[in-house]
Amino acid sequence: MDCIDTGFDNAFMNMAIDEVLLSSREPVLRLYQWEPDAVSIGRFQDLGDIDVEFCHRSRIDVVRRITGGKSVLHEKELTYSFIIDRDRMPKSIIESYNIISSAIILGLRELGLDPEMNRTKIVNRENPVCFQEPSINEIVIEKKKVVGSAQTRVSGKLLQHGSILTGLDFEKHASCFRKKPDMNDLKKRITCIDVPERELKGAIINGFFRYFGTNVNKRYLSKRECTDAIKLAEEKYQSREWTERCCRV
Repeated sequence: MDCIDTGFDNAFMNMAIDEVLLSSREPVLRLYQWEPDAVSIGRFQDLGDIDVEFCHRSRIDVVRRITGGKSVLHEKELTYSFIIDRDRMPKSIIESYNIISSAIILGLRELGLDPEMNRTKIVNRENPVCFQEPSINEIVIEKKKVVGSAQTRVSGKLLQHGSILTGLDFEKHASCFRKKPDMNDLKKRITCIDVPERELKGAIINGFFRYFGTNVNKRYLSKRECTDAIKLAEEKYQSREWTERCCRV
């Protein structure tokens, strides 16, 4: 398994890199962060859910993912993406979530935390806020969501990426939506992990290593991957066509 830490980048490059890595021969665990802050919306989500004017005033990028799911404010977090041949994973989305969440849980437990998988179904499917409602097999601590993930299967690969919250400005988070979520409800449903960045990264890598029982080969993006990602970011993820409507990969 390859492991790539790409550090901080803007929303358009972050999404482009994930898509470029779909061509990897080996399974890939990627860790990354966002600068500037950004809101990502699900592939089939209505952009009208987002207060785009507030985001622009606040210098928060808005980007559409190739994965499904709901909106996420990427601010204080460690983001992971995991890419693997789809025939090496269960066909069921719930079962594949279980596998990837199990690897993350192993890592978080190294930090002395007590995460578990959510086993209850979403009640309000119309809610556009990812972290307000944990899906089946997403990760919670004391019943509060701490990791929000989304998945797609394309080009013979499975891609799942998600946010591991290390902090959250609840007021900024609520302000990103046209229909403002209740602040008290957000605080009841969301929690964060307060650990040093280096320790969190190491724990997540160890969790995947232990769960999949494979060597972890740390590497950098190749020149070709960088070039392809820059082009894809400019031509796709920064385009109004992609952001404002649902497109095929």
